[in-house]
Amino acid sequence: MKVSIIAFNCSDSLDFIYGKLKESDCEISTCLIGEQSKEKIQEMSDIAERDGELIFYIGGLGGSVKDILKEELSQRYAVNLVYTQKAQEFFIQYAKIEAKSMPPAHVQERLLSFPEGFDCFPNAYGYELAAYGRFMGKEIILLPDNLSECKYIYSQYLYKYFAKKEGKNSQTFTYKVFGLRKDEIEEKLTPFNKKSFKISISVDLSTDAKITIVCNKVSQSTMDEMNAYILNAFKENLYSVDDFSLSQVAVDLLKLYKHRLSVAESLTGGEIAASIVDVVGASDVLFEGCTTYSNQAKQSRLLVKQQTLSQHGAVSHETAYEMGTGLLKTSDCDIVLATTGIAGPGGATETKPVGLTYIAVGDVKGIHIHRFVFSGDRNSVRKKATDTALFLLIKFIKKRK
Repeated sequence: MKVSIIAFNCSDSLDFIYGKLKESDCEISTCLIGEQSKEKIQEMSDIAERDGELIFYIGGLGGSVKDILKEELSQRYAVNLVYTQKAQEFFIQYAKIEAKSMPPAHVQERLLSFPEGFDCFPNAYGYELAAYGRFMGKEIILLPDNLSECKYIYSQYLYKYFAKKEGKNSQTFTYKVFGLRKDEIEEKLTPFNKKSFKISISVDLSTDAKITIVCNKVSQSTMDEMNAYILNAFKENLYSVDDFSLSQVAVDLLKLYKHRLSVAESLTGGEIAASIVDVVGASDVLFEGCTTYSNQAKQSRLLVKQQTLSQHGAVSHETAYEMGTGLLKTSDCDIVLATTGIAGPGGATETKPVGLTYIAVGDVKGIHIHRFVFSGDRNSVRKKATDTALFLLIKFIKKRK
């Protein structure tokens, strides 16, 4: 299949879609990047339609008056620009699940209006909706310039499209959740008919879980209902709709919202920073990682007060808070993450057991402290603390946006 791509920015979303199309053995005949103007859209569309059977547009779907792609396509294909009920349902569902306030009415109208004949995909990472249509013998896919949304749409919908083209009868969906035991996940998935859905669940020692659902001969509406159910049932624990790691999702979100992160680690000993650095593109978002293991390092590098350490100890709510505020004061960043705890086997007291961990995450508006008591040996405690810190970082970024 010959594919043309039109994008209005050289972005991570473009790189992702380009890579996935290559993996699907598509022939990318044209890849164009240009400004979002009437003349340029017309010029690029002429070339794309000449060279490709399937055309991707990336970007231009926002609520700003500058986002004119949908208006231009409605004129190009001589159809009306319509406000669709299905788009509105997806829009409201997203706002409800994410507990977001609705944009002003005039912005909603722009976001929810599409050229007549386009069908929308559900949105999971923002108010801009992707859509699909067929015009003049060409298949057209509109994607927002939002990396997380592009990954979601590809894994949940476009993957099925390419699988269908290749003659596959089943579709596979992957979800990543954190903080639930296997039996808790199984309980939430009991509504699924085992004849239509084959479900596998793998959970590691830090409760980082992968749910794989294979659908056999299931209608599109049933798959949409399944996906909506998963997003709602696991909304507090779901962090990826594909097989992406905690660190990969954290880096993607930091890049998406243009945040810079600093990390201060005590019991985790640099494992958080190392896991972030493992991800390509970490240099765009990680300002620094400090392993402030000793009390002296906490004082000199993070400005933790001697009085705080004397009265409350290094493993305390108060010390974790000052580690976070110290990072904000001394680093060129806007989000901070810090850990302090007792990994064992020694160092515990009657009031502070092995596994006691405090994780701080926040920004200039406030530092949030989370307390845990992790079980297991020294390395298990450190692994659980590292993964939990990354998950809390993901949740904080999503709420902050």
